Amino acid sequence: MEEEIIRELLDTKDLYKIIDKNNLYKYELLDFMRHGIYGNDLKLEDKEKEALKDIYRDNGCVLKIKNEAVVFISDTHYDYSSFDKSDMNRWDLLYYVLEFCKYNKIRYLIHGGDIGDGTVQVNGVKKPINFDERSYELARRQVNNILNKYPSVFEIHQSLLGGNHDERYLHYDIDILKEFADKKAIYPLGYLQAFISVFDKIISLEHENHPYRIECRNLIPHDLTIHGHSHIALFQDNDIYIPALGGFLNHKHEKGGEPGFLIMYPYNERDLVKLEFEHYYLKDESFVKEDSPYVYKLKNKKEYC
Repeated sequence: MEEEIIRELLDTKDLYKIIDKNNLYKYELLDFMRHGIYGNDLKLEDKEKEALKDIYRDNGCVLKIKNEAVVFISDTHYDYSSFDKSDMNRWDLLYYVLEFCKYNKIRYLIHGGDIGDGTVQVNGVKKPINFDERSYELARRQVNNILNKYPSVFEIHQSLLGGNHDERYLHYDIDILKEFADKKAIYPLGYLQAFISVFDKIISLEHENHPYRIECRNLIPHDLTIHGHSHIALFQDNDIYIPALGGFLNHKHEKGGEPGFLIMYPYNERDLVKLEFEHYYLKDESFVKEDSPYVYKLKNKKEYC
């Protein structure tokens, strides 16, 4: 089926027609395209792979934003406490952020990955849930529990990037992103990496600390990378790291390692796009804003997507 879809796409060059005809989400077809470009299963000729790359470059952005503020959260690791005596599930933090968005009329929220934790405790040892074929029922219960508790909010366009912990459910043919889209109308961006645009500037949203593992990340030139996965708020030259929002923290004793979230305010100014980021972090069970925003100025150049 995947090869038939890719062949039809190469014939028509009409990505959205193929999506509608085959009842796909955009991230699913983009994933097929990446397999076609970088894999050997479909036996595509070099010229066909180059044609696929062109189609990908023209259509690779899964979300386009103009002058809207965006909240970024990441690494909620839900259902963690099912296997731990301490309550690591901080649903209250997600509920707070959604209310914060509603109160401040922020219409976009993007999750940077690891929605679920995908772990199981075996003889007192925490293991990935996909270590054993017999864990299907447990994986199914975890995903159902997350879906039941995770709110969709009419006023807020929520988007989800799947992280490495979310990929574990795929072992059982449970696509947590697709289930969120089908049952919650929350938009799926794909797994580990997705391109988004802000005023036509390209951002690579990634849940991976080792970019060389993401084959497609350089298919579309991008101006900035926003990372989940690291569990710490950090601002570097062209890289922004989203703090963890849940109770599972890898850097809880470091600056930026507290539970938190980011807000991005975009401004289109003549020959550049300015992105201003505010960092909110949890202090004494209340969120406070870091004193100064972090500003990125992206000069206008050739546009994709």
